[in-house]
Amino acid sequence: MEYNFKDDVKLFMVFDILGDTERTGPHLWQIERFRLEDVKNHILDLLLMVRILRKYLPDNLDYDRITDYIICHDLPEAITGDITKFEGVSNDEIKRVTDLAINYLGDRFKGVMDVGEILKRYEGRVDLEAKVVNMLDKLHSSTTFIKYESENHVDMDDPRIIPELRQHPFVVEKINAGYDLADIFFEFHMKSVNISDEECIKYGITSETRAGIVNAIRGFANEIYSQKVNGTLLDSKKDFPQKAMIYNRNVNNGS
Repeated sequence: MEYNFKDDVKLFMVFDILGDTERTGPHLWQIERFRLEDVKNHILDLLLMVRILRKYLPDNLDYDRITDYIICHDLPEAITGDITKFEGVSNDEIKRVTDLAINYLGDRFKGVMDVGEILKRYEGRVDLEAKVVNMLDKLHSSTTFIKYESENHVDMDDPRIIPELRQHPFVVEKINAGYDLADIFFEFHMKSVNISDEECIKYGITSETRAGIVNAIRGFANEIYSQKVNGTLLDSKKDFPQKAMIYNRNVNNGS
């Protein structure tokens, strides 16, 4: 058999660009940290979330399809960057450039994997797998800020935070009620972890199946938030075997 990996490698390198594409949210909130999450980190976290939660999710989910959705869902950002409307870019303009990127990826790499079709199916939430990935995507937007808040890397009074964010009515209301940024992101994004009656019909699932999926994702999210509240979220390293860490540069440099 003759192999021709030219396009395969090109797609791999497009994906690699996501490793240099930091997510915009932490920049807009002026998170001060030596390293911020990039889009590849985000994708890996979603893959791990699915693997962890798989035992709680329906057996008949197509996990190959879920993996394709996770790998491809932010791939256009290798071309467009991570754009938000809070930077003054309209939803219509975001859609315009994203559609251009999707069309390019679909045409350029159809011989490697059907990126265009995967993205169009995901954007249309055409199946339950796309809905599950979308809910996890929303959840991860909150867990990132839960981690940064737990690390004390958030200053809500930083004057560099753009007014469109800091003075947003929802944000102002919650800050006045004593919420921190992690609380705000958690409450806001958990609203999206839901499957409506109409979606149950669309995906052909029962209310019991819906409850199982939503409760699993919400339960995982609630545990992350609970550990943030009780101060145990960042204590994973406490149980590491010390003798296994003697060559760990991060530990030995005091990071």
